[in-house]
Amino acid sequence: MSVRVYIDFDNTISIGDAGDALIRTFGSLEPLLTELLQGAFSVAEYYRRAAATFRSDTTPDAIREWALSVDIDPSFVKLVAWCTSEQIPITVVSDGFDVYIAPLMERIGLSSVPVHCNRLVYTDARFVPIFPGASESCSCFCASCKRNALLRHATEDDVIVYIGDGMSDTCAAQHADVVFAKSALAAYCTAHGVPHHHFKTLHDVLHLLRTISVKSGLKSRRQAQLARKRAYERE
Repeated sequence: MSVRVYIDFDNTISIGDAGDALIRTFGSLEPLLTELLQGAFSVAEYYRRAAATFRSDTTPDAIREWALSVDIDPSFVKLVAWCTSEQIPITVVSDGFDVYIAPLMERIGLSSVPVHCNRLVYTDARFVPIFPGASESCSCFCASCKRNALLRHATEDDVIVYIGDGMSDTCAAQHADVVFAKSALAAYCTAHGVPHHHFKTLHDVLHLLRTISVKSGLKSRRQAQLARKRAYERE
């Protein structure tokens, strides 16, 4: 058995939703976001439509320069350092895009941390979203299902820790043994009976992880194990 930590990016590592900020900066966020939340189309279709609104002068270099100005939770670096010291693998799982996540990870010296996310490819003077983690077996609120990123390297007996904040994290949380949640994810976990630890910043997460590890250790959750087993069978 080993412990594995998975963490969302937008509004968890980044301060605020960097994906929304990307669209707002280079294209038009509304009315697309409202229509998405009303169920008018899928998350993948939302991203396709949003990318189509990007201004004609938007380039990969312009996005990279903007991305380097995005603020992140200062305790993320400390969290990675603690995981490394405890020999716990930590992976970023995001339904956002590589064009802003990669420059930010590089900026803080953590480009070696594995990242599973969507891609935004620049071709023929336009941006095209690609969803490597798309799954036909799941209808969660994601373009790329985060659950599959969790299951890809974990064994049946591993203890999976998940840290997130939004609706794109709900599927992953159901398949995790230890959940740290805030905002919409915390509300979802409360409503659906998913045990979780509430947090405001990653400083809280780091403190709780240290405390749990010292006092009782990180333990598996039966319902999460069963959910993972069913997911393996469907995939």
